[in-house]
Amino acid sequence: MKKLLFFSILSGLLLSFSWPGIGLFPLIFVAFIPLFLVEKYFSDYRGRNSWKVFGYSFLTFFIFNITTTYWVWHASVGGSIAAFIINSLLMSLAFILFHKVKGVLGKRRGYFALIFFWISIEYLHLHWELAFPWLTLGNVFATIPEIVQWYEFTGVLGGSIWVLVINILLFIWWDSERIKKKLIFPSTILLIPIIISLSLETDFDEGEMIEVVIVQPNIDSYNESSFNIDTFISLSERAITSSTELLLAPETVLQGRRDENSLIKYSDIDKLLKLQERYPKLNILIGATTRKNNNVYNSAIFMSKDKNPIYHHKTKLVPGAESIPYPALFNRFKNLLSVELDGVVGHYTKGKDITVFRNEKVDILPLICYESIFGDVITGKKSNIIAVITNDGWWRNTAGHKQHFQYARLRAIEQRKSIVRSANTGISGLIHSNGKVVEKTNWEEEIAINVKVPLNDKVTFYNRYGDYIGRIFSFVAVLLLLSSFVKKRIKKIPTF
Repeated sequence: MKKLLFFSILSGLLLSFSWPGIGLFPLIFVAFIPLFLVEKYFSDYRGRNSWKVFGYSFLTFFIFNITTTYWVWHASVGGSIAAFIINSLLMSLAFILFHKVKGVLGKRRGYFALIFFWISIEYLHLHWELAFPWLTLGNVFATIPEIVQWYEFTGVLGGSIWVLVINILLFIWWDSERIKKKLIFPSTILLIPIIISLSLETDFDEGEMIEVVIVQPNIDSYNESSFNIDTFISLSERAITSSTELLLAPETVLQGRRDENSLIKYSDIDKLLKLQERYPKLNILIGATTRKNNNVYNSAIFMSKDKNPIYHHKTKLVPGAESIPYPALFNRFKNLLSVELDGVVGHYTKGKDITVFRNEKVDILPLICYESIFGDVITGKKSNIIAVITNDGWWRNTAGHKQHFQYARLRAIEQRKSIVRSANTGISGLIHSNGKVVEKTNWEEEIAINVKVPLNDKVTFYNRYGDYIGRIFSFVAVLLLLSSFVKKRIKKIPTF
């Protein structure tokens, strides 16, 4: 039992210390191997309770979750505990399904099935109402985008497949006496995607450029009333020039709820319009909470020259804090969450679709905070650049805001678009379409930066088809489960 516990904990720590903002990514390629040893122990001794595999795998994935996303605790104690448990249960579900199917269909098909079950769980975690895909395995390469340039074809799920395949091949090599010296195959599978990636890495941003001013106002997320629009405008004008075409401000930088039908009546909006009058080319993209037809939205407002404001309503809401998932089941916890989050819980309405902001020169695809970790949300949307506005101050100075910034690098590769990012406080900046960070700010830095942002009209394979890997793998996973179920039933039928 001590050895099994050691292996489970070791896998959890290897997963954790491979993650962006915490450790070194190469550890991910061996992180599952100790847990495979635990599973092998129970497979070899069939008389033992195989459901203990679920318990040991839950321990591994719980360690992984609390070590990498501990910072959620700062925003919501109850929400963080729920996230740790739900995420760990989903990962453990994939692992126990692999163990069960391996016992029926054999080792080769069993390990094959693990890949399909895991990707199916990650795909589910991108699309159900409790979505929290922060720990999708393909995100682990966010700090080293040079080796995953092929995400423009696969998205991050392709990276998850790569991680699982290498772990499985290395474990099989380790476990087999006959091929102890034959590392050629797993080494080749490890190196080929890197070689392909290096051949794909290029500068896609060779077209026309626009001048963008990115503002990081350094507002205290726990005391937003300290914000002053005059201070914001003064900070912005330190960087704005007569050539500036876009002023980018973070999520919910405008205080209070704004009526979309009468936006002009607010004094701070009037001051922003006067700012535009001083700079003839200036468009403004700013975050706010807006109200329309009795619905409340987390919104991005695009104030274009000589046009009415355009709104994008956030399409991916944070479970608990912004929306109550599956209300029939979770409404009973609303009062508890309301106390913890100062009464602000589940009050936002989900937007139906991404609204691309267009004017004569540029098409801007806005993403609000949580939306930027969902690659598939942009499927089919054409734009020249991507603008991320966020408030990462809730997590304080932890790995959370660093990971969130790094994940934006993967969106840049998937879409082959430059990304301008404005955070309430750290990290704001400019990311080119190959994932290279060109400019970035520091945590708790009050600053406005002026950047030249390349435009391009490239449409990637991933932009056209989104998470097609998730859809295909989910279908095959169901077939594998059915095949396993049928074969097990046939074995139990007595013969005469």
